[in-house]
Amino acid sequence: MSADTGSFEEIALGYIDVVYRVAVGLCGKSVDADDLVQDTFLKAFERFGMFEQGTNCKSWLLTILRNTWIDRLRHQKVVGNVVSLEDDIIDQAGEVDEDVKLNSSELLERFSDEQIIKALKRLPHEQRLTLLLIDVEQLSQNDVAEIIGVAVGTVKSRVSRGRMELKTRLESYAKEMGLTGGEK
Repeated sequence: MSADTGSFEEIALGYIDVVYRVAVGLCGKSVDADDLVQDTFLKAFERFGMFEQGTNCKSWLLTILRNTWIDRLRHQKVVGNVVSLEDDIIDQAGEVDEDVKLNSSELLERFSDEQIIKALKRLPHEQRLTLLLIDVEQLSQNDVAEIIGVAVGTVKSRVSRGRMELKTRLESYAKEMGLTGGEK
């Protein structure tokens, strides 16, 4: 058992930062992400005997993370959502003027990481996870398709729709905060 523990620590724990970043992106709150990462690594440790050494451990861990996240979402549907009084609800019906045209890099430079993560949290979880894996973790579309269990074409469409939705949300936030249009 100690050899397995040593192998697990050597192979899997090197990816804890990656798993944590993706978990924060999914959960939005570091406390929830901590719990999700802990559950992920516990499940990975329990199943480490089934892991084929020499294969992509990062993908294996992110698959476990995704499945654990889905289990939590299913559980939440049964139990119901707990909404904090401090959580702000953003009006999602806001439209962006046609004359407000920002390229993506200009728009992203105007927002803090926290604001981008907030907008990312508002995306459907399938799009959010796909964008996190492609854009943040720099995984290939083939790896992402394997991790989330869909076809590569589905990954491509989720990335496209997710980026478009994220851009729309950020443009709307920029307008609300006065970052576009009437700037000096």
